Order: sequence, then C-alpha cells, then structure tokens
Amino acid sequence: MTINNVELTREELEKLLEHKLANIKDLDKNEKDSNYIKELSDVALIQLQLEEYSKSEENYLVCLTYFTKLDDKLGQAAVYGVLGTLNYKKNEFLKSIGFYEKAFGINKKMNQIQEQITCLKGIGNSYIKLHKWDDACNTLLNCSTLCSDNDDIYNLLDCLGNLIYIYEINEEWDIIFELYKKSLKVFKEIKDAKGVITSYFNLGIIEKKKDKLEEAVRYFKKGTNIAIESNYVESIIRGLSYVGEALFYLRRRREAKDQFLKALRIANKIKADNAIIQLNVLLKSLGLSNDELS
Repeated sequence: MTINNVELTREELEKLLEHKLANIKDLDKNEKDSNYIKELSDVALIQLQLEEYSKSEENYLVCLTYFTKLDDKLGQAAVYGVLGTLNYKKNEFLKSIGFYEKAFGINKKMNQIQEQITCLKGIGNSYIKLHKWDDACNTLLNCSTLCSDNDDIYNLLDCLGNLIYIYEINEEWDIIFELYKKSLKVFKEIKDAKGVITSYFNLGIIEKKKDKLEEAVRYFKKGTNIAIESNYVESIIRGLSYVGEALFYLRRRREAKDQFLKALRIANKIKADNAIIQLNVLLKSLGLSNDELS
C-alpha cells in the first residue's frame, strides 16, 4: 500500500491496520454499509500485503457478499481479481485461475480492458507455475493481442517476456526469435535504448545457437553500436565480448582479439572486475601474454 506515492514499511502497515481495525469496530455497531465495506476492503488489502492471507481472504469474501447483494458487477470483479492475486501468492494456482476467470468474465461483459489484461496475465502466470505450457501460451497470446489492440505497450512487453520464458524452457528457438523481433519493435517505438540493445543481443544469441554466426555478429554489432551511442558502458563491454566470441567461432581470431581488447580497455577504465577476469582468460587463450595485457 502507498500513501502519496510512498510505499509503506511493514511497521507503518501494521500501525495503519490497527487504526483501520479500530474504525471497523466502531462501524460494526451499525449496519454494514458502503463506509464499512470501504474500511473492510482497506483492512483486507493491508492484511494481504502483510501476508495474513486467511484473514485477508475472509474479509474480501465479506466484501464480495456485499457487492453480490447489490448486484454491483464491477465490485464483484474487483474482489475476484484480488482473490486471484491472493491465491497466487499462496501458491494455490488452480484457485487463483478460478478467481481470475470469474473476474475476467465480468470485465469482458463490462468492457473493462485494463482489468481484462490484468486477469489474463494472472491466469497465464498461474499456468506457468503449474507447468501447463500450452494453456499458458494460449492465454498470454490472447493477452498480447488485447494489449496490441489497445496500445498497452508495457503489458504487451510483459506478455512477450513470459512467452519467451515458456518457449526457452521448451527450446523452440524459431518462435523465440520472432518474439524477440516483436519486443525489439516495441522497444524502438517507445525509444527504450536499453530494451533495444538487449533485444539485439538476444537475437544474436539465438542466431549463435543456430550456428548462424554471421547473422549473430550483425545483431551483436547493432546492439553494441546503440550502447555506444547511448553511452551504456556495461552494455558496450558485453556487446564487444559477444562480437568477439562470435568472430572467434568464425575463426577470425585477429578480429576477435581486437574486440576483446577494446572491451578490456573499457572494463579496466570502469574497474569492472568480473569482466576484466573473463576477458583476460579469453585473451590468454588467444595467445596474448601478461605483458601484452597489462
């Protein structure tokens, strides 16, 4: 929970909960009206954040009963969605899916786009936890389509990231390659240089896995050039190392050595110790002496 965009500490949450429970006690003497339900939903949210899941769920179910009696569909959908999140946190993934599906059904009828996206992401993530890859993919593909149709770029990137995770587990590299290309397009649209760099590097890694080394070099160089333009030093080191490694496998040892040396000079300048160690090992394997490296 946040107040004025400031995240509360556990101690602050506990104090706020104590205050809210006192309010509830006073309101409980009267009929359970909208004010009572508002306080109770706040209590349930705080309990959820404090991982008091049973108490939180019990209070949310009281809220659900209230909204059901009023035939408040959006209120019901909101509670179902939170119960989906709550059960996900409890590792009760099937229950989580059930609640998210109820929320999604209502939100679809009410044309609540953002809420539909949230539900589909929750369902997809639960299927991932259950290792139900096909169900997860179908759900996340539907979610990504909904995101694309409504220009929700950041949720689209989340969906693509989860799809990539699934296909990586199943080693479906051609599909992953296409997903990285979609991610690259989105990152370019929002002018996210780090996202563009990472996408190019990932495309290069996939091409390298498929022994398409010339293509790998091309993607690695594109990512490295953007890193240079953006002055992202760690990404420059990584990119030069990727290029050097691919050139090494192409038996272009002199070019590979030049890339590794460039990376080493930058690593020494910013004192990137891990990179320095790795690059020294690589360059020694290419025949450079300690004197040449110093």
